[in-house]
Amino acid sequence: MKFAKIVAPLVVAAMTGMLLQGCSSDSKGTNGTGSSGGKTVTLKVWGDLPNQAVLEAPFKKINEAFEKKNAGIKIQYDFAQNDQSLNVALQANELPDLFWVQGDKTPKMAEMVKNGFLLALDDYKLDTKRFSDSERAYSTVNGKLYASLPAFFDTNLVYYNKDLFEKNGLKVPNNWNEFTALLEALKGKGITPISLPGKSEWDRAWPIFAFAPAFANDALKAVLDGKGDLTAPAIGQMLQVYRDFAEKGYFGKDFQAQDLAAAQFAFTNGKAAMIIDGTWNNPTYESSGIKLGRFSVPNKDGKRIVQSSYSNFMTYAISAKTKYPKEAVEYVKFLNSLEAQQIMEDSSGLVPTIKDIKPKNDGVKELSQFDEAGLNIYSVLSALATTESNTPDVLMKDVIPKLMTSAITGEQAAQALHKAAKYKK
Repeated sequence: MKFAKIVAPLVVAAMTGMLLQGCSSDSKGTNGTGSSGGKTVTLKVWGDLPNQAVLEAPFKKINEAFEKKNAGIKIQYDFAQNDQSLNVALQANELPDLFWVQGDKTPKMAEMVKNGFLLALDDYKLDTKRFSDSERAYSTVNGKLYASLPAFFDTNLVYYNKDLFEKNGLKVPNNWNEFTALLEALKGKGITPISLPGKSEWDRAWPIFAFAPAFANDALKAVLDGKGDLTAPAIGQMLQVYRDFAEKGYFGKDFQAQDLAAAQFAFTNGKAAMIIDGTWNNPTYESSGIKLGRFSVPNKDGKRIVQSSYSNFMTYAISAKTKYPKEAVEYVKFLNSLEAQQIMEDSSGLVPTIKDIKPKNDGVKELSQFDEAGLNIYSVLSALATTESNTPDVLMKDVIPKLMTSAITGEQAAQALHKAAKYKK
């Protein structure tokens, strides 16, 4: 769910030569001709570098299955894409044949369409009957389809160490008051309640992504509907909770200096009882060997409203400059298939949104135990962004660091977001 602005020209100039060794606008096959000439076409595909640990195994199997069905096409799949490398490729107009996109979660895909970087897929008559209208909308810009469709659900929730809970006589909270009492109990026993990677811009934000729908879903909906703004009390209160957690030591003593790897290590080694993270990292925690539990943050009434977001693990777009559009479309079609989606499910244990995908295990059921799918605060802020003021960036780069260090209150944080927002009339 990461959205990055175009990087500065000096950075682009410095990195272009290095990063674009993995890019090619002509995407020549190993024999220099396409499958139409009777020889093999090689498609260059960029994978999600930050999530390589989770995605390497499933995409190895997906690509092998694709090549078995398409003898004339080879996949050169490299985990080369992050925000920086994608921005460099966009600046140089040197994209690989296919690369992952985040659909309508951020303005990024629409910007790429506007600037002519993506191939429209409507003329290729993809079969999308298995997918819902909202799943189709995810990959659509101005009425045209530009990417493979999502089949899995992303959200943020609490992972917890069942052994630590049982050893200390603690239970999963049923409402917000029980949740804060749990945090106090853990702190009193000398156990870090929640391991937070304060150095990681995105991962330190996950508590807010989890708290926002639980505390302020109605207020965020009013903002989107043009019936309210970001100064609504519930939004300020939700942001204040994040500051309060930091001040009270619920994130530990040295969380501001902790990166994601250190935060995950603290959790999986029993130094912290919980970590708030995305469903996409479920395989990481499952493979750690701890007795793992999961729950969504409950609000004061005990209702579990979670951030709603489609997973971008399998949503790939095609460069408008590819020399092999038909072959690239075949790869998109395969990503849309049950076969490929089931491989992803079996390898990663994501939460499927399509009924014919069979969940991997009981852990997926825990990931799915919530009462309502609410709004994604980042998407709401993205809808209020302009070229002059990137509202979600204000949250990620300004508001959250200041809340972490008690430099501003929740109400002041809400005012800062309000000032940056461009409301729709």
